[in-house]
Amino acid sequence: MSALGAAGWPATLAPVLEVDRDQALAFRVAGHNLHRRTDPLTAVTACGIQEFPPGWWRVALHARATGEPDSGTVLMVNAMRGAPHVMPKADAPVFTAALVPDDDEDLKSLVGAQTAREVTEAGLTVREAVDLVMQAAHDGLAGGPLGRDEFHQAMRERLPETLLPWCRGCQSHHVRPGLWRALGPLGVTTMPEKATYALAQKWRMALPQARAELVRRFLRCFGPATHTQLASWAQTAPAHARELFGAIEDELQPVKSDGRKGFVLSGDVAALEAPPAAEGVRLLGGFDPYVSQPDRDALAPDKALRKRMFPPVGRPGVVLCEGELRGLWKGRKKGDRLDVEVEWLQEPVDIADEAAAIAPLRGCASVRLVA
Repeated sequence: MSALGAAGWPATLAPVLEVDRDQALAFRVAGHNLHRRTDPLTAVTACGIQEFPPGWWRVALHARATGEPDSGTVLMVNAMRGAPHVMPKADAPVFTAALVPDDDEDLKSLVGAQTAREVTEAGLTVREAVDLVMQAAHDGLAGGPLGRDEFHQAMRERLPETLLPWCRGCQSHHVRPGLWRALGPLGVTTMPEKATYALAQKWRMALPQARAELVRRFLRCFGPATHTQLASWAQTAPAHARELFGAIEDELQPVKSDGRKGFVLSGDVAALEAPPAAEGVRLLGGFDPYVSQPDRDALAPDKALRKRMFPPVGRPGVVLCEGELRGLWKGRKKGDRLDVEVEWLQEPVDIADEAAAIAPLRGCASVRLVA
């Protein structure tokens, strides 16, 4: 049995290593391949790249790599937090099946609290609802991929009314997003194209291996971190995340960073103590994997700054220079031109080349820096 207790902090591991905030952030920058660009498949492998808002995964990739991965090596699937992510095909179970708890009660975390509540009010358990939606998807997609509207119509034809509440935004009845998004982690659907759904191929990686690898990838990108932060980042049950940490307990090194407890992999201690220096300027989107850290105050300790970085709508992007947070930016399309405006938090740096590289990724022919 794992020695991880309710607090997730075992007493039987190696002596606690202490590092400061700058070391921890530099370690994360390198874990995300933001210290220097690498090959595209390596960049995608780190922790997947979220494809939200639509089209932004290529902006995140540009910050980490040169070029794009071969289309046959990656896929898009609803994964962490139900959001579409681009990931290596070979690693799909790490970011999908590994998120799914064994305990039926813990499935509530996978579909979300609101969806779980609505399912219960409809007289079903979450497991019963998930099973019905999985079967409907299997039947509806048996003939091949379907676009978004056709997919939801296929679900409407196969699900009971209790799972098809009225959506005022769509002005139609459809299965709740928490349920159909869970089809990605459950290994039922992938997204071969934008807003298109297809049946997933059977994963080849064994589940215990995928679960262990999920913790390793998470800690390399977000360590020092805890199982509760993994649960938040992945949108899975804290109890499940604790079990995942416990399964690789012999690989964990306890760390305190600015008084906070967390873990890194024992094999990454040297990289945490002396992280590689970061080089160059990067423009990251507001939902970039690095920006979406489970402990936002590590990236932005100032509360007022966090409010500007993470508003309910209109989240700005981030300017990194040599791995350090230097400003917040927003891009607005004006015809075929991208206007980029920066709120500098420190001395300005030259972002012209990065802005020019991002413009075509956002469907623009040119860029203008707005003072």
